[in-house]
Amino acid sequence: MEIAKFILAALGTFISVLAFSFAVFQYWRKKQEERIDNFKKALGTSLDTERDERKKEIDRLSQKVDRLEGMILQHFEQRLSTIEGTLKGMKPTLEAIQQWFINNPIRR
Repeated sequence: MEIAKFILAALGTFISVLAFSFAVFQYWRKKQEERIDNFKKALGTSLDTERDERKKEIDRLSQKVDRLEGMILQHFEQRLSTIEGTLKGMKPTLEAIQQWFINNPIRR
């Protein structure tokens, strides 16, 4: 009878320890899942913020490139105008030189 009581007590203790261990494991697993979910949410938020910042940065760079392109075109047009004006001013002189060579051929 003592042996039966001992076996039943040991079996009861084993089942109690097993149930307690299972409860602790479930609690630990639930906490790990919560940590993973929080990490995923934080990572998603961080990635969204980073993506939005990159879009804003790209927009700013695009605006800067547009402004620079406009400035370059404006300066280029001004320089071409200046060159054109200079060439128009030189035209009578160049025509006079050309006429002189036509009228005075080089003799050998």
